Amino acid sequence: MKFRLILITFAWVASGASIPVNGLLQYYTFDALSLLGGNQIKDRSLYGYTITASGAIQLVNDRFGNPTSAVLMDGSYFFNCLMPDTTVSKMIAGDFSMGFAMKATASSGSMTGRMDIMGMGDPYNNGFFLSLNNNRIRIFLGNHAYYDTPDTINDGLWHVITAVRSQGNVYLYIDGQLSDNGAYTGSITPIVNSFVIGKHGTKNESFYHGLLDDAFFYNKALAPDEVTMLYGTLSGVTFTLAAPADTFSTGIKPFFAWYSLTNAIDYAFEVSKDSLFSMPAVSVPLSDTFYTLSQPLSAGRYFMHIGANFDDRSPFFFGDPHSFIVK
Repeated sequence: MKFRLILITFAWVASGASIPVNGLLQYYTFDALSLLGGNQIKDRSLYGYTITASGAIQLVNDRFGNPTSAVLMDGSYFFNCLMPDTTVSKMIAGDFSMGFAMKATASSGSMTGRMDIMGMGDPYNNGFFLSLNNNRIRIFLGNHAYYDTPDTINDGLWHVITAVRSQGNVYLYIDGQLSDNGAYTGSITPIVNSFVIGKHGTKNESFYHGLLDDAFFYNKALAPDEVTMLYGTLSGVTFTLAAPADTFSTGIKPFFAWYSLTNAIDYAFEVSKDSLFSMPAVSVPLSDTFYTLSQPLSAGRYFMHIGANFDDRSPFFFGDPHSFIVK
């Protein structure tokens, strides 16, 4: 029996990555393509807002080495976007998720004090904000309520931060992993409609010093697996799979070959029959480029899923499964 190889490509490009759009209200990639004029950045969500810098924007290399694809903030300027009332209502009425990729200026020791990174209104008084407070991520939720991550991020490395408010609870994630959570049932009623990046929401203080990229806001609560997939997307996964065509013989062990560029530590394959995700995943070392199932499969339709592991955690699976038939 002859087999032909086809290429199935799952690609999320580092700068201006393709992230989920359901519920996405704002997304700023801070790259040359989104730069409008001298001091404005275009929102890459479907809403197309514009965020304006108070001074000259400093575009630098991002975490993947792409030039002019992240922003350096040194305390000399901040970003501001005056949001319409209808959008503000969507942002504060119920569940939401927000975050960014960041690298703080300090590479060792302690970053004392507070630096406000992104939010709306006064962090302590009825606004909401994500901040860096004494080496830890802090979320403010108005009425003097806040949560700090127990994990510090003063290592001088890039991190993807995600905060989720969901049905009276708050969750803080660092690089796709839950760092802290707690209950919050209060209301958020900022007195101004300005969405601010880089300083306090209403005062000229608590300026952020560091690198920033891929700032996002959803008017929905991202589920844990969505947070993990978002982290993987913003971590620049690019995967090209060379898979057999649709049919195998019952006497042949199905095989999969691939070429990949990613910062994952290994891959995982999951093959299921008839329904999705019905069989355990098989991890494959990053150094391998070819995988053969351990035994032939019985007749039927199968689905092959590809996933990536980050930091020794469970794999997340992405893209549409590859379907094949054994007969």
